[in-house]
Amino acid sequence: MRRSTTAVLAAASLLPLLLVGCTTSSEGDLAVDPDAPASAEPEAPADPTDPACLIGDWLITEAEMQSFYDAVSGSTEGLQLTIDGDTGLSFTADSFTYTPDFTLRLDIAGVAGEGVTTGSLSGGWSAADGVVTTTVGSNDIDVQVSIAGTEVDASDSVGSIIASDPINQAPFDCSVPAAPVLQFDTGTDARVPLTLSPRG
Repeated sequence: MRRSTTAVLAAASLLPLLLVGCTTSSEGDLAVDPDAPASAEPEAPADPTDPACLIGDWLITEAEMQSFYDAVSGSTEGLQLTIDGDTGLSFTADSFTYTPDFTLRLDIAGVAGEGVTTGSLSGGWSAADGVVTTTVGSNDIDVQVSIAGTEVDASDSVGSIIASDPINQAPFDCSVPAAPVLQFDTGTDARVPLTLSPRG
């Protein structure tokens, strides 16, 4: 009985936690095709620290988020975390909105639980030297947790955690502007790169 109580407490504490055209002449010499487009100068490589590529409406897919939770659970023996659902993230020139909409299931020491996270987090943001800094203006994240059949409203505790994580102080990489990467903190001095996918 004591082991079960300890496992439930451990689970409860852990859960809250994206051509140049040419022809060949008959003599074999190269001849310019008059209808071919003019050769363009090669584009300069994208600046990986240019935050302009973050502006847009993005989705952090279930598969990307699962890689994050795999890293989180990997630091705790016997813990398994499985996510069901995606997370929205949008940036304008000076504001952001983070909209998680997923269920996170866990199993630890034989005790099952799940947390359903909805709502949004929004505010202002800036970036320098490849790192995002946020200022939270509104946080209505809602988290309903169930551990071993017991329902718990964890909105306050989890909402306060999400208020500063995972977007704040997240390094980013815009080497591929159509698929920027944010690195989420696992809480263990390690980060997991997550690729954002265009939404819609």
